[in-house]
Amino acid sequence: MRVAVEIVLSADERTKLTKWSRGRSTPSRLVLRAKIVLASADGVENKGIANSLGCMRRTVGTWRNRFAKDRLEGIEQDAPGRVAGR
Repeated sequence: MRVAVEIVLSADERTKLTKWSRGRSTPSRLVLRAKIVLASADGVENKGIANSLGCMRRTVGTWRNRFAKDRLEGIEQDAPGRVAGR
């Protein structure tokens, strides 16, 4: 069984992610990504995050790993070659 990457946030990262997760004008995909990372940093397992946010565990794992690798920039942008809305 895989072990999820541990997420530790700086104070600035937590502030930015919280702002994104609550922003009314923030794109919904970024709101979801921010909520995933915040829950990950709080020690919630991928399955629990997926259940609470109504998404797939694979989605949670993707954004947790992308944040661990590229931090805020990793979740702020779509992957190269991806078209938003598809």
